[in-house]
Amino acid sequence: MEFLVLPRTLALMMPLLCLYSYLLSLLGGAAVGMTMLDVPGSLYYQEPMAALSKTDLLGGVVKATVYGVLVAIAGCLRGLQAGRSSSAVGDAATSAVVTGIVLIISACGVFAVAFYILGI
Repeated sequence: MEFLVLPRTLALMMPLLCLYSYLLSLLGGAAVGMTMLDVPGSLYYQEPMAALSKTDLLGGVVKATVYGVLVAIAGCLRGLQAGRSSSAVGDAATSAVVTGIVLIISACGVFAVAFYILGI
């Protein structure tokens, strides 16, 4: 049973992936801006820092964490409910994907309302 649950709990690493994508997007934008658009590096550093707030970054990390938990829960739930035949495993995988998508879309709506109410 731990063979089914352990890989899905690795989805909980989503906050690290979120922070990694933030860093790479800033580095990629800096590379394009400084080489192709002749934007000074100091200006490229100052503008994103002025535009982004800690609540923006924290909101993204919180969303990534919740989405990772939802994906792990959907995968574990449907994986443990799978039968022993190959067609049952395929049906469980399809069901896990659909369940994960529905959970993420629902959570996105909840986050949108909550962030609107909080003024974030």
